[in-house]
Amino acid sequence: MLDWQRRLDTSLAAEPTPEVTVQREGGEISTFTPNGTAWSAPNTQDTLQPIADANGNTAGWQYTVVDMGTVESYDISGKLQSVRDRNGRTTTLAYNAANQLTTVTAPSGRSLALVYDNQNRVASVTAPDGAVTGYGYNSAGILSTVTHPDGATRQYLYEDGRFPTVLTGIVDENGSRYATYAYDDKIRTTSSALAGGVNQYQFQYGDNYQTTVTDPTGKTSVYSFLKQNGVLLPTSISAPCGLCGSTRKSSSYDANNNLTQETDYNGTVTTHVYDSQKREIQRVDGAGTASARTTTTEWHKVWNLPLRIASPTKLETYSYDGNGNLTRYSETPTADSDGSQGISAAATGATRTTNWTYTADGQVATSSGPHAGVATSTTYVYRTADDTATPPQYRKRDLYQIIDPLGRTTTINQYDASGRPLQTTDANGAVTTFTYSNRGWLTSQTTTPASEAGQTTNYSYDAVGQLTKVTLPDGSSVSFSYDAAHRLTGAADSLGNSIAYTLDAMGNRTQEQVTDPSGVLTRRVDRVFDSMSRPLRVTQQGALPSGSTSDAPIKVVPAGITASSTYADNVPTRAIDGDGSAWIASGYATQWIEVDLGAAVPLKKVRMLVSQSPAGQTTHVVTGGMNPAPTSVLQTLSGNTSDGQWLEAALDGSVSVRYIRITTTSSPSWVSWHELEFYR
Repeated sequence: MLDWQRRLDTSLAAEPTPEVTVQREGGEISTFTPNGTAWSAPNTQDTLQPIADANGNTAGWQYTVVDMGTVESYDISGKLQSVRDRNGRTTTLAYNAANQLTTVTAPSGRSLALVYDNQNRVASVTAPDGAVTGYGYNSAGILSTVTHPDGATRQYLYEDGRFPTVLTGIVDENGSRYATYAYDDKIRTTSSALAGGVNQYQFQYGDNYQTTVTDPTGKTSVYSFLKQNGVLLPTSISAPCGLCGSTRKSSSYDANNNLTQETDYNGTVTTHVYDSQKREIQRVDGAGTASARTTTTEWHKVWNLPLRIASPTKLETYSYDGNGNLTRYSETPTADSDGSQGISAAATGATRTTNWTYTADGQVATSSGPHAGVATSTTYVYRTADDTATPPQYRKRDLYQIIDPLGRTTTINQYDASGRPLQTTDANGAVTTFTYSNRGWLTSQTTTPASEAGQTTNYSYDAVGQLTKVTLPDGSSVSFSYDAAHRLTGAADSLGNSIAYTLDAMGNRTQEQVTDPSGVLTRRVDRVFDSMSRPLRVTQQGALPSGSTSDAPIKVVPAGITASSTYADNVPTRAIDGDGSAWIASGYATQWIEVDLGAAVPLKKVRMLVSQSPAGQTTHVVTGGMNPAPTSVLQTLSGNTSDGQWLEAALDGSVSVRYIRITTTSSPSWVSWHELEFYR
C-alpha cells in the first residue's frame, strides 16, 4: 500500500503499560520502556525522556536523535511540537482545535501553512511567498493529483483493480505518462519502467526470498536474501557477467545486521568491523592477500562523527566544537603504505589543515586553509535581526556578506519571502538581480556593472521543470529537448547548430550527432557500453575544420587503459570516455596511467585535462613503446598546474608507439586526469 508521508510525520504514543511507542518518518517503530530514570528501546540508540510540569506530572516527551544531535519535543498526546538542531535552531509546529498540523515555522521565521479537506486530508500547502500547491484524492482516499502554483498537475494512477491503493503509474506535468509499475498477486513489484519502456526492470520471486532481476539490457541477476531481525539482507548476487569485476557477489552479516564480509566477482574479499553502536571502525579491502588495504576509523564519544580516519599513506583528523560542528580538518601523508598501522602511522610530510569557526547560531563564520603562505580565510556575515520593512527583504540569520581572502565583499541585499536571493552586489559594485517562477525556478539573472547597462540571461522551463531554453544577453539562445522519460535528447542554438543524442535503455549516450545550420553532419561520436554501463569503445568521426590540411592531427581512440590505482568508482576508463569525468588515484603521487592505443600509431601529441587538488608544482613524464610499461621518454612536462587545466605534450611522430604511460609526481595531495586525448 502506498504510504505518502511528510518529513515531519513522526509521532509518539503512551501505552497503558509502562512503555512509549515512537514512529519515525520512515515508518520505523521503536518501543521505549523505563530503565531507572532513562527510557530505552532495543532497536535504536536514540533516547527518550519525559517532560514534567510544575506538579511533577508528565506533560510531554523529549526525543533525542543521536545521529543528528536533534531534540524533538512532543506534547502529552504525542504530537510533535518542535525540532531543535544541535546548534539550538528550532523549527516549531502548530495545530488547530482538530489536532491538524496547520503551520511549520523554520528557524528563519518563514512558515508553511497547511489546509485540510473535510476528510482530514491535506488539501493545500502555502509557501512563505504565497505560492499554493494543491492535493487531490481519488475515491479510495489516496493521493491522485498534485497541482502546482502555476496550475500544472502531476497525476498518480492506481489502475490495478485487485489493489486500488497501489501506485501503477505517473502522468507528469506535461501530460505524458512518465512511469508504469506492475505487481503480482502478493503486491510485489514485477516491473518498473519509464516512458517508452526505457529503464525497465523486471522482477521474479522464488522461494527463500530469492529474486531474479532483469535489467533494461536484458541482463539477469539472481539476488538471495537472509531475513534477520525482521530485515531482508542481500547475501549473494548471481550474474552472468564476465566484466562484473568489483561488483559484490556475496555478503555475510553479524547478529546486528552489520555487513562483515563481502566478496566481489574478482574474488576480492572486503571485511568490516564495527563498534557497539554499529559504526564501522575497520575495513580491509583485499583481506587475506599481500595487497590488502586497511582503513581505520575512530569515532567521537558524544557525536556520531569521525575523529580520525587512517588509510594507506594518509591520516585524516577531524575536530569539533561542543555542538558537533566541524572546526578543523587535517590531512597528513604517512609511511603506512597499506593502512595496517592504523592511526599510529608515522607522518612523512607536512599536514594540510582547513579550519572553520561558527556563530552562536552554528552558522559558518570563517573558513581557512589549507594553502600555506597565502591568505585563505573567508568570512561569512549574517543578518542579526529581521528587516522591519513590509514585506521584509531579509530575515534574521540570512547570509548577508561573504568576504574572500583578499578582502573582497559580496553582499546579498534582498531575499524573497521563501529565502531565495533577489539582489546581490559584488566587490566591484556590480548589482545582480534574480527573478523566479512561482515554482521557485530561476527565470532571469540581470547583472548591472557600475555605470554600465544591465545584461540579462533568461531561463525557460517546461511544466516538469526541465530547462528548455537559455537566452543570453546578446539575444542568442540555446534550447534543450527531452524525451518522455525526462532524458536530455538534444540541444540547438539560435544559429541553427544542433546536437542530437541517441540513448540506450539504460540512458547511456550511444551516439552524438552534431550538425551545422545547413543540416550537414559535422561530428559524430559512437559509444559501446558493457552490461554495467561502462564504456568499452568510443569512435569519433568528423570533418576537418575549415582551412585544415590533410596532415592536421587526427584523434586516436584508445583500445584500453590501466592505472596505478583507483579511488572508488573513479576508474581509469573515465579518463578516455569523452565526457570529462575523472579517473582519480586512491593515494598521493607518484601515480601513473597507461593507455593501449590498440596498434602502432605515429603520435603527434597528447592532451591532458588535469584533475588535481590543490594547485601546485607537478611533473608529468610521457613514455611510449610497443609493449606495456614503456620506459622510453617521449616528453616531460613540469610546472605549476591546477584542476581543469589542459596540458599538451608535442611528440616527434616519426616513431610509432602502441602504449603510452604518463607518470606524475607532484607537491599537491593528488593528481589524476579528467580526460586524455591522443592525436596522430
